[in-house]
Amino acid sequence: MDNDITFYVRTELGDASHDDPGVTMSPAFRRMLRELDGSKSVSDLAPLFPHLDAEDLGLWLAELLRQKMIRLAPGRAVAGQYKPEAARATAASPGQPPVAQRSGAAQQQRVEHEVRQIALEIQPWLNQLDARVRPPDPDNEFTRTARMAAVEASTTANSIHREGFFLSPGGERQPLDPDADRMILVVEDVQLEAQVVASILSSEGYQVRLAASAEAARAVLLARPVPDLLLLDVELPDTNGFTFLKQLRAHPFYHLLRVVMLTGRSNRADFAKGILLGADGYLTKPFRAEMIKLAVHRALNA
Repeated sequence: MDNDITFYVRTELGDASHDDPGVTMSPAFRRMLRELDGSKSVSDLAPLFPHLDAEDLGLWLAELLRQKMIRLAPGRAVAGQYKPEAARATAASPGQPPVAQRSGAAQQQRVEHEVRQIALEIQPWLNQLDARVRPPDPDNEFTRTARMAAVEASTTANSIHREGFFLSPGGERQPLDPDADRMILVVEDVQLEAQVVASILSSEGYQVRLAASAEAARAVLLARPVPDLLLLDVELPDTNGFTFLKQLRAHPFYHLLRVVMLTGRSNRADFAKGILLGADGYLTKPFRAEMIKLAVHRALNA
């Protein structure tokens, strides 16, 4: 079945989940559920989630189908001609939208194994993070939240592999003053790496502030003007970047601040944690000048 004529719609579970702040879900997955109202085909989704290639998009849709949050929208096809045989073909492989069906069985098994491993790793962290996270399904060791985060972490790694960075399209962000110079706070305790990033950004005309710890970053945030973007290292001497990010997202003044995580680790469970806590993206070390410039430009213009 051609993706141009494939439409999905939220189920009752999807309706109950996508706008419920009590359901722990990444902004991007929440946005995808919001878009899946039966009015957009799979192809219409692609430009809304530019960090997902066709296979990754299929993986997200497959997970939402697997969790019974979406279903094939009845009666939607090109020229209004609904093809019941196509719907039956989709229903015969639950959890596998057409774009995902093109992957071989071995590839699907590899991805499923990876998703399960990530979900198992982050489930204990989720339990500590948020008491509202629903208990695991009877047939699984982890929650729906953990599975969605694991799927997103896997596709995040794919995006980083392609471009050297990842930016989420899903989060609500702080409005920027169109007439003001852009200020960036780099929170990085390795002085040489901080200076390299600062030099690259300064050459692009950005104002740059440096902080070697969470405590120093808080001091910069208390001053005015507030930075337009934080580049936040995962490893800090007085805390970790995830804890600091969680504090920012819980603060009434800083909760919409743009935050891109800096990391030298490729642990996909770490990607899942940052995404669930509301990170706007990831930049991986070692840094390349063009990668930093492009990532910052996109983050400030999202």
